[in-house]
Amino acid sequence: MTQKFYQNGIFFLGLTLLVGLLQSWLFVTVGPNLPTLPSFANFFLVANLISFLSTGFLLRYFYEQPYRVVFWTGIFAFSTALLRAVVLYCTLVPLTRAFEPYYLPLLFLDMGASLLYGASLAVSRTGKNYWLKSAGLAYVVLSASTLALLIWSLKAHMGPSSSNLIRAEQWLSFAGSIPPLLVIGLFWQKHSHIHAQPTQSETPTWPELLLDAARFVSVAAFLFLGVALSSEGIRANYPPKEALQLAQIFEARTFTSPRGDTLSYRLLKPLDYDSTQTYPLVISLHGGAGCGSDNIRQLANWEVQQLAEPGARNKYPAFVVVPQCPLGSSWGGLPNVVARDTVFFELMHALEHEFAIDTNRRYVAGGSLGGYGTWHFIGTHPGVFAAALPFCGGGDPTLAKNMVDVAIWAFHGEKDRNVPVESSRNVVRAIQKAGGHPRYTEFEDIGHDLRPGLATTPGLFDWLFAQKRQRSQ
Repeated sequence: MTQKFYQNGIFFLGLTLLVGLLQSWLFVTVGPNLPTLPSFANFFLVANLISFLSTGFLLRYFYEQPYRVVFWTGIFAFSTALLRAVVLYCTLVPLTRAFEPYYLPLLFLDMGASLLYGASLAVSRTGKNYWLKSAGLAYVVLSASTLALLIWSLKAHMGPSSSNLIRAEQWLSFAGSIPPLLVIGLFWQKHSHIHAQPTQSETPTWPELLLDAARFVSVAAFLFLGVALSSEGIRANYPPKEALQLAQIFEARTFTSPRGDTLSYRLLKPLDYDSTQTYPLVISLHGGAGCGSDNIRQLANWEVQQLAEPGARNKYPAFVVVPQCPLGSSWGGLPNVVARDTVFFELMHALEHEFAIDTNRRYVAGGSLGGYGTWHFIGTHPGVFAAALPFCGGGDPTLAKNMVDVAIWAFHGEKDRNVPVESSRNVVRAIQKAGGHPRYTEFEDIGHDLRPGLATTPGLFDWLFAQKRQRSQ
């Protein structure tokens, strides 16, 4: 192996280390919602390409030594990691959602392959080298810990969200930087033991030119996308300006269930509230950007902003409830994500005992994560809601029979890259087939942000507040 080989290996391993540290820091800063940031998919693609380049140097080193056992287990681990990265990228963009159900099994397979690779590093001929043995043990610990966290998170799906689980994932993310650092130590040691040889030709070869180009492109892409993602992450760590403004008029509250489960929420009461009258209840479920513990950022919902306007409060006197999901949880409708629907319905019934709420005029609305929750609420709790406004979400077509009696006006952008438009189309068709009559508006040339289209949709709130169930639930 030449000095040039080790230099390039150290370069790409070092860049892999920097990419991993940046992503880990952003995971701590933003939390589990990091993949929802607009720049994340492209950063994820570049990060994996850099990681695979550095892996290529390591595999070539194993092949040349020759460390055949480690080479072939490394090839297997590389293949599973590549397959998992492709499936996840296709889901993030999304190019297709067809592969999404296979991601979790692939993740288990990838961790198993990584565990095998680490064990082979530690116990085969490479185990005689301090750096490689340490890297192998690190891979074993990281893979086993990741598998344990996966099992823990799957069990937590049926229970309350665990901040300890999220914290463990964040620490494990930082620990993932240890193996590249150890391999850098090995390559540095090998590089220092090779005496510099005179250059035979001043004309670089094509492989050398390609490697130089790859180095330049990798650094440029890392800096450009890293700055963009860091900026988005820092902004995501603070509540939007519109949410801070609305926090002045929405009352901050926290509900505790009989089981001790808690849910933070904001409440807007009708102007000139009169307990001798009954008022509609509007539930606004936030998207992924609203998750957290500040009890503020969820107020940036479009429907919340509209209903908080003085004119709307006079025209549509109602209670507006805006709960907040903790990080790593959802309102339901998403696989393998902790659902906060049970504690919310306990909160809703508690509010109906506290205030004069018309139980025949319960309305639920939400976009993205909240859109999934809106479909989930009306699909799993038939007979509860009079109307629903799901924005760019997705429902379960198998629950269509439970939604036929709910007045639904669903919205989606034709060019939505976050939640495919088929997610709304499929459930709307299923409800129609079951005998329901949902309204559906699809905006052309609009993506995930529906505000431009919703702002030009007349009569939306007139329609919503005209809906009423025929009997009390």
